Amino acid sequence: MAAPPWLSVLTVCRNAAALLPGTLASLRAQQPTTGAEWVVVDGASTDASVDWLRAQQPDRWCSEPDAGIYDAMNKAVALAGGDWLFFLNAGDAFADPQVLADVARAVAAQPQADIVFGDVLYVGAGGVRRKRFHWVTRRRLLFGDLCHQAVFVRRSLFQRIGPFDASLRWNADFDWFIRAVRAGARLHYLHRDIARFDDAGAHVQAGARSEAERDTVRARYLPLPVWRLGNWALRAEFKLRRLAGQTV
Repeated sequence: MAAPPWLSVLTVCRNAAALLPGTLASLRAQQPTTGAEWVVVDGASTDASVDWLRAQQPDRWCSEPDAGIYDAMNKAVALAGGDWLFFLNAGDAFADPQVLADVARAVAAQPQADIVFGDVLYVGAGGVRRKRFHWVTRRRLLFGDLCHQAVFVRRSLFQRIGPFDASLRWNADFDWFIRAVRAGARLHYLHRDIARFDDAGAHVQAGARSEAERDTVRARYLPLPVWRLGNWALRAEFKLRRLAGQTV
C-alpha cells in the first residue's frame, strides 16, 4: 500500500477555466512534487472547467453545487488524504518552485508545529506588495489577521476543532485560525514568501461588508473596545518599527 501524501494542495473553484491551468502549472513546477496530492472541489461550473479537470485528472476531485466558498473548502478538507493541507485556489500560485521543498524541511524540523506559515505576495492593479506575518503569535492573531494563502495546517487540527463556519461569507478562515490558537495550536513562522495571491478576491470586493463581518467574528472572542485597543497597540508597534528602519 502506498504511503499517504505528506501534503494535500486544495483548490476550490467555480467557472475558473481560464485560471486553473496557471494554478496547476505552479503546482507542477514545485521541486520536487513527490508526496503532494492535488484535490479540487469545483462548484458545478458552467464553463469549460469540468472538461478540463476530467482531462487533467487531479488526485481527488468533485464537481457539485455548494453553499459558498467555505462550504467548498470544507468539502476539500474532507476529501484530502495528506497529513498537511494548503489552499491554493484558482488564480493563485506558489511564490517560487522551492516553496514545498522548504516547507517540507520546516515541517520535519518542527514536529510539534500544527500551523506553519510564511509571507504572501499580494498581486493587484497597483502591482505586487509583500505582506509579512512574522509578527503573528497566538495572542496577537486576534488583533491583526493571517492570510490563508500563507498557511499550511495539519489535517488533524481540523479533526480537533471542526470545519470552517460556513455561515460566514468572507471571514471563516479568520475565525478558524482564532479557534485553532485558542485550542492550543502551535505556530511556526517560516521566513519566506509562500504564495502569490490575487488581491481582487471576494473579500476585497466586499469591502465594508467583509470588515463588518470580521467585527462580528472578533466579538465572539472579546469585547470590541478591547480589540480596538489591542489593534491600535499593534499598529503603533508597526509604525515605531518602520521609523526605526525595521521590516514590518
